[in-house]
Amino acid sequence: HAVIVIMGVEALKLHPTLANTIAFFCANIASFFMNAHITFKVSPSLARYTRFLVASLATLILTITLSTLCEWMKWHYLIGLGLIILTGPILTFVLQKKWTFSKGTH
Repeated sequence: HAVIVIMGVEALKLHPTLANTIAFFCANIASFFMNAHITFKVSPSLARYTRFLVASLATLILTITLSTLCEWMKWHYLIGLGLIILTGPILTFVLQKKWTFSKGTH
């Protein structure tokens, strides 16, 4: 993600938001294929990628929600980061294992 953002901004003169958006999708696609082949040992498919992307976006929504909640509560941002680190990977793994990469899905 970071390499694509830096290359996009520095070499291609893209706006940082656009560079981050492109980087998100590149990282998301790479993560999908690595998870399919290495972690869950299933065949990748468009249907699985669609579920993977939705699960990734659900985790993004959780991240934004927790960050906003902590800001609203006037808590230090590291508390929000800690909550995100504790909950985000668990949500992501459960969604990916039970929904995206379950053996019955294609």
